[in-house]
Amino acid sequence: MSIGAQLAVRTGALLGCFVLATAVCARIGTATLGAHQIGFQLFSFLALALDAIAIAGQVIVGRALGAGRLGEARAAARRMLELSLAAGVVLGLALLAGHALVPRAFTNDPAVLDRARAMWPFFCMLWPPAALVFALDGILIGAGDAGFLAVAMVAAAVVFVPLVLVAGTIALVWVALDVLMLVRLATLGPRFARGRWALAGAWT
Repeated sequence: MSIGAQLAVRTGALLGCFVLATAVCARIGTATLGAHQIGFQLFSFLALALDAIAIAGQVIVGRALGAGRLGEARAAARRMLELSLAAGVVLGLALLAGHALVPRAFTNDPAVLDRARAMWPFFCMLWPPAALVFALDGILIGAGDAGFLAVAMVAAAVVFVPLVLVAGTIALVWVALDVLMLVRLATLGPRFARGRWALAGAWT
């Protein structure tokens, strides 16, 4: 129940940030909202692919720590981060290369496509840090460090909210989302690097 509540805070804060970003885009205009939904739906779909690595990390790290094999847990965690970063870079570059084609799979509205072009570089920039953050989420969940994840996500949301509320364009909304991921990386990365998560029998 304790871990579930902590993860609910973490996930709720993250979803709340995206809901707020959507509300800001709706306030800016219909075309902006349509373009934002292209980015958000792609993010939701592709994040599931990256989560496959994070979930593997969660299971492997949790099992290794439970068995007291700290070296194995650290090695697996580093490998998950390497794979996630590679996947994030590939995704970002692929989306950047498809900047003229991918949005057209969703709409042929000129105004929406124009807004999508404005946000696209910032949407593509999101993927490498997001991939690392997803992997770190999985590693720290596997280590039973959900409490820190909840606090870190709330701290990132506190930074994100004022940035997105003053955003007057879709590009600035996605800049704020990039900042959200970078703040999450800046909090989770040092936590991982210090190794405080690698405790034998962390789930027991």
